[in-house]
Amino acid sequence: MSETVILEVRETKRSYGPLWLALSVLMLGLPFLGRQRILLTNERITITQGFWTKVRDDIEIFRIRDVVVKQSLYHRLTGIGDIVIKALEGRSEEIHLLRGVADPVSVSERIREVWNRTARPAGPAATLD
Repeated sequence: MSETVILEVRETKRSYGPLWLALSVLMLGLPFLGRQRILLTNERITITQGFWTKVRDDIEIFRIRDVVVKQSLYHRLTGIGDIVIKALEGRSEEIHLLRGVADPVSVSERIREVWNRTARPAGPAATLD
């Protein structure tokens, strides 16, 4: 089965707040160039960030253990939020932050749907008798 793109989002400019927005306009928009890019496929989540130095982080879907949506008052008013993904890497837990995602509840639900299709065992549940 090949890897298919399910969702592609970017960190919104609204996540910076009004003060940071004014500062970035004075700096010719440079802070906006390094925004996070999030790509959700049926096998992994890829987070790319940075302007001068690019950082790419891959999270395999089967390693995800929990998805949490965080929204401050400002974020709720502007319709954005942060998504925290807790994944298991070996014996330790990793925490990944998807910043400034528009409509974070629906994005977290899409991640959950992909996780349910990919990571959960198919067929009837086994019982121990």
